[in-house]
Amino acid sequence: MTKKKKRAIWIIVFAVLTLGILAVSDIWLFPAIEETTRGIHAFDLNPLGLSFADANRFVSLLSEEGKKLYLAFELPLDCVFPLCYTPLFALLMQKATTRKKRDFLKALPFLLAGFDYFENSCTAYLLTHPSFTVTAATVARTATVGKNILMYATIAVVLVRLVQKAVHRKKRK
Repeated sequence: MTKKKKRAIWIIVFAVLTLGILAVSDIWLFPAIEETTRGIHAFDLNPLGLSFADANRFVSLLSEEGKKLYLAFELPLDCVFPLCYTPLFALLMQKATTRKKRDFLKALPFLLAGFDYFENSCTAYLLTHPSFTVTAATVARTATVGKNILMYATIAVVLVRLVQKAVHRKKRK
């Protein structure tokens, strides 16, 4: 089996795992968690994070069942999530970039995973310490924003580079 075929198989495997985790979270877990929060989305689902007031409201409105779902299912699943999307993005980055540009760009998925784990730690802290401080909420919000910026940047770089590569390949023909 060629190196390209192996990479393609791994891309498919990690894509399926990543999409499977997203589906479980978005179709089952987050709707169940947010049933009692009167329209306030969970920490992970706000691109700009939650303000101190919204984080406080979310935690105070969250039912005991919602809190259990978040801590026992969503957060552990969200800790597995980076283990699936990081190699997916790294493989796509490898396919999309030249060797010269690859070193810096290949760091993006790993930085993203680091921010995601930091965000998960902050979320766990806020859920288990209902009298959290403004600083704790601000740190959590910063982690969410950082994660989202890195997620969008990673996806954008991969898509732009794959399109550029396809256009370049088409021009050579």
